Amino acid sequence: MLEREAHTPESVSAARAAFPRGLAQPGGALRFGLDALLLAAFAARHCEERRARLFRAGPRALALSVAELGCGCGAALLGLALRCPETRGLGLEREPALLEAASRNARALGLERRLLFRAADLAAPLPEEDGTRDLVLANPPYGLPGQGRASPSALRERALRDAGALHVFCRAAARLLRHHGHFFCIFEARSLPRLCAALEEAHLGLRRIIPVRPHRRGPATRLLAEARKNAAPELRLEAPLTLHRQQPGATARTFPLWTARALTFCPWLAAATT
Repeated sequence: MLEREAHTPESVSAARAAFPRGLAQPGGALRFGLDALLLAAFAARHCEERRARLFRAGPRALALSVAELGCGCGAALLGLALRCPETRGLGLEREPALLEAASRNARALGLERRLLFRAADLAAPLPEEDGTRDLVLANPPYGLPGQGRASPSALRERALRDAGALHVFCRAAARLLRHHGHFFCIFEARSLPRLCAALEEAHLGLRRIIPVRPHRRGPATRLLAEARKNAAPELRLEAPLTLHRQQPGATARTFPLWTARALTFCPWLAAATT
């Protein structure tokens, strides 16, 4: 068995300052990217709004119990924990290599006492299925079998395409959440009907959507969605989040320039161009 890395306060501070750069990711796996960071920022905004409400109402317990389904190397859950210190979380992942990477990343960031990572098949009963989680995150596979070019890596292919994954993720979220707990996910915009159907089946009432578009003149390609367990759908459609601003003379190799709103919403995006 390999010895665990020894992390000093200095190395933890450096890892936090560099986040999300430097996260361990196993070879052949789907690399975490923009979706995970946007999901973490979306959930963090909810936590920060909740914190402000509680402070205005007087001294209250702030602790939040969270979970991420199919957490991969842990990027979204780690980001949420870094931004919201009141969170205590559990990452569930079926792939052993990704699970090991997530635990390693939590240790490097000094979050191993607040975050646990466990192997789980989301389609099966979960040991943690106690219906007490305040918040659940998910970035389910978007693709369907036969859609697009298959990846030569089986690990990456399983993360990209799965016909039943969306319904499995929504059902698992409903089993983990407390009554009126919050479910946050990111999904492809063109599959909004699929997302609505899966949420309704799991009794997760859709409450908020933020469309995400690469450029101001283009259509949304992603949706950030918030739903609540056992709550009636009461959708608030927010203004689109535009990621990039136009660059005069830009080429295919030019690094994107993030909009001010994108950087305010998700400051970690700046790491993509540094």
